[in-house]
Amino acid sequence: MEKTELLSKVFEAFANSSDSRYVFLFDVQRNVCRFSKSCADRFKLPGEYVENAGEVWASIVNPADRMRFQKSLQDLIAGNSKVHDMSYRALDKSGEYVVCSCKGFIIDDDEGKPIYFAGTIDNHGIATEYDPVTNLYTRYKLLTDLRDFKDKREDYIILMVGLCNFHEINNIYGYEIGNKVLKVFAEKLLDYLDRAFVFHAGGTKFAIVSSNYTKEEMAKVYKELSDYARHSIEIDNSMVAINLGGSLAEIRNHDIDEHTVLTGELLGLDESMHEKHGELVIFSDANYINNHDRILIINTLRNCINDGCKGFYMCYQPIVNAVTEKLVGAETLVRWNMDPIGNVPPGEFVAWLENDPLFYDLSNWIMRTSMTAVKEKILPVFPDFVLNINLSYMQLERQNFRKDLMRLLEQTGYPPKNLCLELTERCKLLDESFLRNEMIFLKSKGIRVALDDFGTGFSALELLITLPIDAIKIDRSFVMDIENIKEKQYVVDAILACARNMKISSTIEGIETPTMKEIMKNYGATSFQGYLYSKPVEIDEFMELIRK
Repeated sequence: MEKTELLSKVFEAFANSSDSRYVFLFDVQRNVCRFSKSCADRFKLPGEYVENAGEVWASIVNPADRMRFQKSLQDLIAGNSKVHDMSYRALDKSGEYVVCSCKGFIIDDDEGKPIYFAGTIDNHGIATEYDPVTNLYTRYKLLTDLRDFKDKREDYIILMVGLCNFHEINNIYGYEIGNKVLKVFAEKLLDYLDRAFVFHAGGTKFAIVSSNYTKEEMAKVYKELSDYARHSIEIDNSMVAINLGGSLAEIRNHDIDEHTVLTGELLGLDESMHEKHGELVIFSDANYINNHDRILIINTLRNCINDGCKGFYMCYQPIVNAVTEKLVGAETLVRWNMDPIGNVPPGEFVAWLENDPLFYDLSNWIMRTSMTAVKEKILPVFPDFVLNINLSYMQLERQNFRKDLMRLLEQTGYPPKNLCLELTERCKLLDESFLRNEMIFLKSKGIRVALDDFGTGFSALELLITLPIDAIKIDRSFVMDIENIKEKQYVVDAILACARNMKISSTIEGIETPTMKEIMKNYGATSFQGYLYSKPVEIDEFMELIRK
């Protein structure tokens, strides 16, 4: 076999080893690069063999990253560096920028002249089966395996565990120690490989899935893991004690899809970690809401979203000027009603769905439906009317959020100046610089941004200082029984004075009685919202309120 043919076969062997890792080999003297076929298929390349590959690839690198990329290549060719190792965003054929990590090395001839530049490009936009930190299967593989159980109609048990207050480990010891803790805990999970599959389910969450364990045996596994996390994790000769939360489900209904199972388990895990101090939450016949098992309801919710958001509808609660009490806008709120289940409170189903991939589809439906209704029925009557829509941090971190929001505004013809997006305090979970950039983008398009539930978390004031916020909404918990609690009056007075000084508008939620309204008028809020003016109602009833 000729050397060239052998080299080609070796290249193909490496190129076909992964769908998300691409191989490239650049002939420096001929200025021709060969890419994995999967790379050529994914990105806007003319084929596997590309002339002037540096220029071609640079053209699909995000303009914000392009200068760094080109300088790195120039240093390689000039002999100033032997290694190219960087991350950047590259445009794929669908028109989306995906994060890529590229690492390559210069290969010299006997005289020290560069003849080849070879390496790999990792596409982080494609889910992979192995997590590089823990060396366990990923959440992507977990969903794939749960789907296989469903398709084979095979019963199984899933145990989801989470490390409580892990951010404290990172704060005290640093992220390097935090990663070591994840690795050590992951190694402990391998003890159960003989009868189960183990997964890193994202962040500090792990899953054990088995068709061999009984529910009682899996509960015993959770106790063993809890004891291990509290007493046996040793990092660099120091003991690190961690509490666990856990959720266990026995799946015998083969009509429930894998996303529903995972959403239910994450909900149970959240309950264990934040409400039950690590007590294992077990889904059984006792876990019913409105006489329906929680997982079955989640499954129905997901099916409804897939069916054009069937059963969901929007209600609107008026927001009025605090001085004149005239209508200035409304907050739109989603509701769900489906026979035979009936009404499920949004406070429950939003929490169930928030970590589900389909939540993003529901969120886009909410925005489209609300903007269409307000543009057609309200804006012709009240051209200055402002529609407030809740925005989850899970939506904001999605790669396509900006593009999807702009497309919805264009398709509905809704004016951006009449839109206000309300961020919950949980947006603090996002990187601060990322969050600030998103706020700047929204404001550049004329969209207002409000911080919802202001004051319910310790970092609310920090967000007010660091983010370009237009408005705050004071949570109703601050004004409940405010007539009789002087301390609440002092706090609300201070918050509103701060907002006025910062030129930020303010809305007080939960105005329910005339007495409450009169007290609140003394503190200079911009607007009011609450049952005194109306409960949330559907659009036709809302129009009746306007007419009255």
